Amino acid sequence: MTDATRRAGAVILRTHADLLAATGGDAFVRYDLADPLDGPGWALGSALIVPRRTHTRRLGLVVLGSAADVADLAAELTGHDHADNPLDDPQVLHATVERAAFESFASVVPLTDPGGDWEWMCTHTEPPLVDAEARVRPLDESDEADIRTLLEVANARTDARPFETRGQRWVGVRDSAGTLVACGVLDRTLSGAPILEGITVRADQRGTGLGLAVTAALTRAAVRSDGCCTLGMYSDNDVARRLYHGLGYGDDHIWSSRRLVHRTDLPRGAAH
Repeated sequence: MTDATRRAGAVILRTHADLLAATGGDAFVRYDLADPLDGPGWALGSALIVPRRTHTRRLGLVVLGSAADVADLAAELTGHDHADNPLDDPQVLHATVERAAFESFASVVPLTDPGGDWEWMCTHTEPPLVDAEARVRPLDESDEADIRTLLEVANARTDARPFETRGQRWVGVRDSAGTLVACGVLDRTLSGAPILEGITVRADQRGTGLGLAVTAALTRAAVRSDGCCTLGMYSDNDVARRLYHGLGYGDDHIWSSRRLVHRTDLPRGAAH
């Protein structure tokens, strides 16, 4: 492991290559975390805690590893005044923790709402053509108002922001009246990897294969250009999970994200 210094049992990781080595080439680390890093990571056993800036530019933590190792690493960082300790950085606003280790992390590090449960996955395989893809068409800035209207009425939780970053590739489907009834975008993570966002179908058009068609078209484009495609989804969307798995997505990472409460934010004398 390059450029790593051992301190009181934990190892500080200063490069993206260090993270990949420590995690055995984990797909989320490879495709989602920026290089150079947003700050040093820390490892202990299978556990990793590393700063991660989301595509909305908010700085948080990613926490991976077994429940026991995550608890040990969190205790190590909260129990010592380490330099480069991300738990003491006031700019770090939230923590995204592998769900199997969430309770262990939260037993050491105070967390609070707002937050959410979500999943990440990726594929390296082009999906087969699906019937409704014949209806999928490119969208551009002239379609922005229609895209925003569809997202507002049919997918208010999405983080997709039409044409707010360079190189977005929007596609969609219109009905016989010309109304946009399905859309999606191929964007880039801060690491540069392709990511699907804003996959949306108007309620009365769901179950007709339009979401599958939009997803397949964008996934194929990403795999052809970059060799991979990634996405995130809310964990309560069972239909989307089946669709993505059916198109070949895997390497699932199941996350719980919550707001981080810093030690300096706790009332004097309070114990967690």
